[in-house]
Amino acid sequence: MYKKKILKNKQLFFLLIIYTLSHIFLYTNNFYIYFFNPLFWLIFIIIFYNQDLKLPKKKEIKITLTISTIFLIIYLVSGFIFGFTKSPYNHTLINILKNLWKIILPIYGIEILRYKLIKSNKNFKIKTLITIVIIVSEINFKALFLSHDIIFFHYFISIIIPIIAQNILFSYLSLNSHYDIPIIIRFFNELPTIFLPIIPYSNWFIEGSFEIIKVLIIYYLFKYFIFRKKTIKQTKNLSKVYPLTIITSILLVLFMLGLFNYQAIAILSNSMNPTFRRGDVVIYKKNAKILSGDIIVFKYENQIIVHRVLSINEYYVTKGDANNTVDYMKIQKKDIIGVYQFHIKYLAYPSIWLNEMFTKEN
Repeated sequence: MYKKKILKNKQLFFLLIIYTLSHIFLYTNNFYIYFFNPLFWLIFIIIFYNQDLKLPKKKEIKITLTISTIFLIIYLVSGFIFGFTKSPYNHTLINILKNLWKIILPIYGIEILRYKLIKSNKNFKIKTLITIVIIVSEINFKALFLSHDIIFFHYFISIIIPIIAQNILFSYLSLNSHYDIPIIIRFFNELPTIFLPIIPYSNWFIEGSFEIIKVLIIYYLFKYFIFRKKTIKQTKNLSKVYPLTIITSILLVLFMLGLFNYQAIAILSNSMNPTFRRGDVVIYKKNAKILSGDIIVFKYENQIIVHRVLSINEYYVTKGDANNTVDYMKIQKKDIIGVYQFHIKYLAYPSIWLNEMFTKEN
């Protein structure tokens, strides 16, 4: 017989909705960032913290601290490969305290709220709904109103996709363990920007790849080594898939570090139709030899363009396959980023589609 699926803890879910709406509309407001939002979660923590006396197992705490420390070290060491940049935060003592107030309290509060809602609702669809609402609450929707398509694509890859992946992981950890586990992971994520005056520099693709790989590794470590007894049957069925995933993750790490000398870019126009079209993702090779007829990726006046080389003289003469005339730009060697290798159809469409929903045409 069909059973109606009822959301439990409706008051807490309503609280989550209020927080999400306030975040969407007041995200850049200083009063909201430094006063209302932290105070909101402080009151919530005081009311609900002592209602849950169950603590995570020591083994879970140890593995979480170990994994988080390793990833923090990898992140900091990456600065010696990619360089360093100035932290977005001021690092006087008073400002460090302000940043802890505005960042850590909301993290602590949202994870306690997630834990209580996820644990009290057994239905998968309801747990999914809770996770989706939390994801929406963590996206900076102001960034979705950027006017430049390629900036949006970078934001989508480096910020939005990792937020989605991280929140799926945090909901999984809350369901199977305790809210302290996601809190530790999130706290370590914020440590460098809060306490360090300089942080490692990396581009949008490296940032997004690093976060996705981190989520995958944490998920598999917990699933197959910490929550093993709960998933022993699934482990047997996935014994052949698991090594393949490990190998894929390693290759992604190498790709992220640039050891393969390859990079990806979204195609935002149809100037190279029919070779590839708007919405495709092009993989190009850096420092490759360039011949007449090659498709190159080059930068011109803060725009990245992917066109074919017609001839090489003092300058590189280029043209889009779908265009009737050659490009007017005088491209030099220093302007060239890489040479086209292959493309993946339609992969950039989700970000382009979302961008068109939230932005106005130039």
